[in-house]
Amino acid sequence: MADPNSCKCNRWMVSLAKTFELDQFDNLYRRGVQCISEEEYSRIPQLRHREDALACLIGKLLLRHAAKKFTGCEWKDIKFEKTEKGKPYLASPAGTTFGLNITHQGDYVAFASSCSSKVGVDFMRLDTERNNQTADEYINSMASQASPEELRMMRSQPTEAMKMTVFYRYWCLKEAYLKATGEGILQDLSRVDFRVNPSDRYKHGCFVTSTYVNLDGEKQDGWIFEETFADLKHSAAVCKERKLPRTCIFKKDEDAKIFFSRVTLENLLEGAEIINSMQNNAEEAIEGFRQKPKRAF
Repeated sequence: MADPNSCKCNRWMVSLAKTFELDQFDNLYRRGVQCISEEEYSRIPQLRHREDALACLIGKLLLRHAAKKFTGCEWKDIKFEKTEKGKPYLASPAGTTFGLNITHQGDYVAFASSCSSKVGVDFMRLDTERNNQTADEYINSMASQASPEELRMMRSQPTEAMKMTVFYRYWCLKEAYLKATGEGILQDLSRVDFRVNPSDRYKHGCFVTSTYVNLDGEKQDGWIFEETFADLKHSAAVCKERKLPRTCIFKKDEDAKIFFSRVTLENLLEGAEIINSMQNNAEEAIEGFRQKPKRAF
């Protein structure tokens, strides 16, 4: 039985590359697709690349794994639905007050949860290839989605790599914020204006919480942003509500830090149950997966 008074804040990530290397990958994939509902599985065969199909499966399993862990609900009774703007939420068991969110970028599928109902997570792979464009050229091509202050910060960095790192930092923050608010994609992202502290040690190993956001010029005081790195090539941002219940670790300790911990497909299937039994132990599903082309990370 799950403890209703326990903190629900977790940060998990699953490496796609490491998952493909598992000795029992085929068997785990077969089991995984049968441990999600038929409706949840229906999108996976439509995805073109293996990495996207695997990421989709892992994302579904992350949400279910968390729901079972936090509520103690039977696996078969867990059900997710989507808001009008496409954000998944836990419909069964009903009446939960914690928030869950996932993202897929680069090599990772990542998960964040919060003791309050609204949370958003995003990862960004720090790519160096930009279609033969310089950092300034790439930033100029995306300028309409940034505020004047964000553009100033990007362009003022001393190296190409630092300019792009700041660009990805802002993009990661914006995605996490929009996921938390449930607004989805805004036509004009320049309305969302992030202000970062230039003295922040923004690099692998950091845990930055000083950043804040303005929306249409007005500071949004109801949100806290956690900025970290998954590894040297992936930045991460979590947006959570400032108002938290007293049972939350962040309420008890304002200096608390939760970094992303690695979990595996095997971990996610512990305690999972088959709810969508497929013929021949999902042979058709694994064969369809094998026929998909691979995408380079």
